[in-house]
This record gives sequence, C-alpha cells and structure tokens, in this order.
Amino acid sequence: MITTSAYFTKGKAVSTSHTTFQPYSIIQCAVKCFEEGRNGNCSIAGYDNALNACYLSVDAVGDVVDIADEMSGVVYMTNGETCT
Repeated sequence: MITTSAYFTKGKAVSTSHTTFQPYSIIQCAVKCFEEGRNGNCSIAGYDNALNACYLSVDAVGDVVDIADEMSGVVYMTNGETCT
C-alpha cells in the first residue's frame, strides 16, 4: 500500500505555477494537488496564508525557492517518501 502524505514548509515558494485557486484553505490545496497529481498536473503546491491562495505546480522539490515571507509556504506531496 502506498500512503500519500502532504507536508507544509513555511518560507518556501514554488518557482512556477499553472493554476491558482482562491480562496482556498491549506487542506483544500493539498487535496486539490493530490487529485490533480493523479493526472500528472500537480506534484507540489505553493500556499499563501495571507491571500488564502493555492498555486498548483509540476515543479520538483529541487525547484522550490526560499522566501522571506513566513506566511507563505509549499505543500509537498509524497507517495510513501520522506521529504526533508
């Protein structure tokens, strides 16, 4: 059995996004990325707490950038893997 998990890390942002959902909660963002990921349309999602905005992306973990805004972050989707 493969377990899918979502991890949120503050102070990070996706490099590129193809779809934005707003207003969205962080849970809705993780679920939407998981659903879209089934079709190859999301591997990671950016989230802005101040705007309640979810940014879907097909970026890899290595494409995530550090930012000074602690209100924003990245939702990492994993399939039985550990993100560090």
